[in-house]
Amino acid sequence: MNFGDSLPLLAALVTLLLGLAIGKAWERYKLRDGKWIDRRRARDSHHYVLGLNFLVSNQIDLAIEELSQAARVDSDALEIHLILGNVHRERGQVARAIQIHQALLQRSKLTRIEHAYILLCLGLDFKRGGFVDRALEAFNEVIRMDPANQYALLYLQKLHEEQHQWADAHRIRKQLVALSGPDTQPRNQAILAFLENELGTQALRHGDRGHAARHFQSAIEQDPDTTPAYLNLGDVRFLEGDMKGAEAAWDGLMARSPDRAYLAFDRLERLYVQQGQPQRFEERCQRLIAANPQGWRARLAMGRHLAARDRHAGAFEFLLAALEQNPHGLMLHQAIWNVLIKLDLNRALVQRYMESARSAVFFLDPHVCLKCHYRSTDLLWQCPHCHEWNSFVEERIAPAKEATVEM
Repeated sequence: MNFGDSLPLLAALVTLLLGLAIGKAWERYKLRDGKWIDRRRARDSHHYVLGLNFLVSNQIDLAIEELSQAARVDSDALEIHLILGNVHRERGQVARAIQIHQALLQRSKLTRIEHAYILLCLGLDFKRGGFVDRALEAFNEVIRMDPANQYALLYLQKLHEEQHQWADAHRIRKQLVALSGPDTQPRNQAILAFLENELGTQALRHGDRGHAARHFQSAIEQDPDTTPAYLNLGDVRFLEGDMKGAEAAWDGLMARSPDRAYLAFDRLERLYVQQGQPQRFEERCQRLIAANPQGWRARLAMGRHLAARDRHAGAFEFLLAALEQNPHGLMLHQAIWNVLIKLDLNRALVQRYMESARSAVFFLDPHVCLKCHYRSTDLLWQCPHCHEWNSFVEERIAPAKEATVEM
């Protein structure tokens, strides 16, 4: 099953879980006006059971039909209508979802928690429909009624992130941190660190290097694995002429996350060239290659560095060695082609390249989100599809090995 095929099922499961959670919440609120309200009639209906079964099996149209029947069995079964509205929303029928949830708000004598959960669902409808202001208003009203509602806070944070309102997103995440338990602290700290980094990039765009540097430093202190903060902190120090400080920041990244050290290569090369010491970059690449014989990024950087200085024969050797470790990287093939052209397509070198590349399958988008499997050519810090932070990894196909036959 590919990602596109799994989306409806995932959405349906999320809808089911939300609906069941809401249903459980209302078990505590059966007594109204001195009378016990029997909510079991609709839930015991075979239409309700069939609707949930169809929902789990991703038969959304049949689920809507059965849940609609269940809602007609007992029009007062608030949770059934909520689930039905949520299913309509996930089906893309946003106007119908809004209509259902707005009608629920018109009911008299709603409890405070009922009112809050209906508003939460309505906010999700507005968000899905692209009505950002109305979604913000709905989520803020939920929080006013129920300040500890973590669902509303989370969706509100995501809305602010989508609008690049980083200060508001950071403020709300801090509220979530205060409400959540100790088990969630590492994850919360990581998200806060990435939001700090975004605040720093925002300050840098406005020309405020001092505030930018403080945000980047704070991000690193909150979570030392916040890779872009090291890069950005080094950039600020480089702009300010603090070459040692810039090198220290990028060294910090390479020490903390060796698998992402390559992100600092271009920056370090520029720094050393500006200092008139390009050989320092070559020495650094050699040390990285010696420390990681299977690594290909340092060899690629070395090959590009030598090619830029017209040392094409040496560049070819490093690039070919990198290709042996990662035969599927398109950028490697492109770099080798450029070098071969400079070497007048030397027949022997072309033959060596063809032998190394004969089993290659080019990778155009090697980075994949671990949460939703969105693919990207570049390494992204936040997934544009599921909005998860720091979820991308580089997917590699192992080099092909020649089969051996034992006698």
